[in-house]
Amino acid sequence: MKNKNFTGVRKWVAENINNDSSRIFRKFYNVAGDIFQKGSVPQLVLILADYQYKAAFVADHELNMSACLAEIMVNCELK
Repeated sequence: MKNKNFTGVRKWVAENINNDSSRIFRKFYNVAGDIFQKGSVPQLVLILADYQYKAAFVADHELNMSACLAEIMVNCELK
């Protein structure tokens, strides 16, 4: 994600989509202060909350997680 490598992120999602998506969202939330710039944390929280809500309704969880991570890459800065 740090290098904005969307292809790599999509590959990671495909390999890890069998994990509980709520755990993935929670992990990002828990480490937000450690890996994201301070000013990006509020935006990250809003993105995570939005996609976690959507995860309850989507037909394709891989697509939803890829979209979430793409939005994080575009809108949030890593340290």
